[in-house]
Amino acid sequence: MMQFIKISLIFTVIYAGFISAQVPIPSRPDGYGVGGPADAHVVVEMFFDPLCPGCKASWPTLLQLIQTYTTRIHVRIHTFPLPYHTNSFVASQGLHVIANATNRNLDTIFRYATRVFETQEMWSNDATKSMTMTQIIDSLASMVDKAGFLSKAKFLAGMASDDINEETRISWKYACSRGIVGTPTFLINGVATSASSAWSLDDWKSVIDPILASNENVSSQIKDCPPNQKTCQYAPHKVQCCLAGENCIPNVGCRCFNLKNGNKCA
Repeated sequence: MMQFIKISLIFTVIYAGFISAQVPIPSRPDGYGVGGPADAHVVVEMFFDPLCPGCKASWPTLLQLIQTYTTRIHVRIHTFPLPYHTNSFVASQGLHVIANATNRNLDTIFRYATRVFETQEMWSNDATKSMTMTQIIDSLASMVDKAGFLSKAKFLAGMASDDINEETRISWKYACSRGIVGTPTFLINGVATSASSAWSLDDWKSVIDPILASNENVSSQIKDCPPNQKTCQYAPHKVQCCLAGENCIPNVGCRCFNLKNGNKCA
């Protein structure tokens, strides 16, 4: 038994290393985010499979979360198609097609995801078992066209794009490199949580509100600088007190640049 555990652990380490080594660096950070800045005090990430029932059940609450906190938090979604949902990769690539064709219009991206969830049964294994992949993609393109997201011709062209296909694969590999093994998976500030489709908006608030409050308290403690120092708000909710001779540098903080004095404040 102990030998089996050792072998399993070795295989897991090798697999994790293989996945990590195989992820190309994306041309931009993976996923599609809404709300506040990507470095907000609270960043919620959802890794989802468009044909996963649990993801479908979680989606309305995620949209509520976005509407409730608006720019106070950042919410980012990542596609992670599961292999046993035959058409999930196609539906996931469709989201990347929409993103590329609309210059990453987040409203259209999220509306596409919502529509796929609403019509999830149409793309299930049972519903499409007598269809070819070409027929399935054509049917998805017709849905996209009818919903007004994109013309059928443009969508089909995107689905035939090797670059967008590769982008969808890279997104999946990226999720693997983050330790994602199932859906839906939610991270808060990069840390895996027990959040699931069973979580209500109040459940989410019970986790998010204390984090926001703790950061607001920290900021308020240093709002008032001593009389001989000046307040430097160098980023949202980021404040320092600059000493005499220091300058307030956006996105950096208090710094003293004096080449004649070795960058030391007078």
